[in-house]
Amino acid sequence: MIQSREAARSRDGLRIYRIEAESGAFSGPGGRMPSPLAVVLDRFDTPTSRYLQERFGEGGTPIGASSFSVACHIVSLPDFLFVVDSTYRTTAPEIFPETLEEIVRAEGRSLGERPIIAIYTHAHFDHAGGHAAIEALGSGATTVAHRYTSELFPLVARRESFLRTRIPFFRDCGIDVDVERLTGEIRDHYLALMRNSGLDFDRAPWGSMDEGPLRVDQEIDPGLEVVSLADGRIELLRFDGHIPGHLCVRVDRGHLITGDMWLPATTSLVTPGTLASLAGVPPEHCGVLRYLESSRRLLALDVDEDISYPSHEIVFTNPKRMAMRDLEIFSERIPAIYSVLEEHTSEAMRVLDLAWGGRSHYPIWKVGGSTFRLVIAHDEAAAWVQDLAALGDLEEVAPERWIWTGVRSLADRVEGALAEARAEYAHLEFRSRGRA
Repeated sequence: MIQSREAARSRDGLRIYRIEAESGAFSGPGGRMPSPLAVVLDRFDTPTSRYLQERFGEGGTPIGASSFSVACHIVSLPDFLFVVDSTYRTTAPEIFPETLEEIVRAEGRSLGERPIIAIYTHAHFDHAGGHAAIEALGSGATTVAHRYTSELFPLVARRESFLRTRIPFFRDCGIDVDVERLTGEIRDHYLALMRNSGLDFDRAPWGSMDEGPLRVDQEIDPGLEVVSLADGRIELLRFDGHIPGHLCVRVDRGHLITGDMWLPATTSLVTPGTLASLAGVPPEHCGVLRYLESSRRLLALDVDEDISYPSHEIVFTNPKRMAMRDLEIFSERIPAIYSVLEEHTSEAMRVLDLAWGGRSHYPIWKVGGSTFRLVIAHDEAAAWVQDLAALGDLEEVAPERWIWTGVRSLADRVEGALAEARAEYAHLEFRSRGRA
């Protein structure tokens, strides 16, 4: 389902359009297709995999906000047409060119009369997955992204790469397999299921094995600076944390398209360095510390009056509010995280132990009702473990096994970042409002 609306306009020819796309459920006459993860956990019977299926299986009730809807944005200027993200591979062909042409015609113009510049905020499948439809717009469309986006794309945007990125999770579950062979076997399994259900393979969650690489015509790296386009009306800013090389797009210094940073309903997922390093991306560009750094940089910018356009959920005013909220939530997680660490002063800890909340099994991240959510929590926990180890809070005593050293350096960093922010931006706090 595609929904398009004009989100902003100004007298000097600016118009911003928000296009929301929903992937839908991948199901046929035989019912909803099982996730690749569920297939693996069903196939390999270990005490941990059995527990995961019982406790976090797909039959439970999901907890917390979740959405298959994602938004891309069209920024129309008199001399340029900017596209920010492409949505899903399965929804992009309806947007590009059909919805784009409708927008341009409504302005009394034609699609080919202005250069089209497509900017990918980051590599995930709901943002860059529809790249082929943008590339099909022809030579009039130029694509722009950070170098890490093109490097990470094969790993995080192609659904068939999902199992390849989950090797640490499988090892924590006691599952030791040839993932390349397993990927081929499960692909064949999906093909058989889809033949029997009448489901088109190209629209299945397993994705297409024949998809080409992400085309990036202009690689940019704003670093800590700003890259300007369209005579300064478009500014590109890099904010790592959710994923390395993540770009935000500021328009006319009053509109900030934030991708997956600083979402209004939930904190953004944090990519661990172990995942990024599989694509050759330096792991130090990942983790909680990078997210803190990006949030502090945003708070220092003059964006208080900006309208924020996240890729999920709602449009809102002043992105600083969500950066402050994320610092507060990170701080609130500290007691639960260190409670798990305290259980592992002598007995080694897996990332999975932190992901499911230690011996209490009271999860720090939202995992109820979905094994997939537990995998995402495993990513989040891995990002914390990465920084805990880097700062000396954890010592790796065996491969992927850690003990707590008694140090609380990461806690000090998180709580220090929040205290520093509160000193200047206390009026933006969310979590403390209404408290005595």
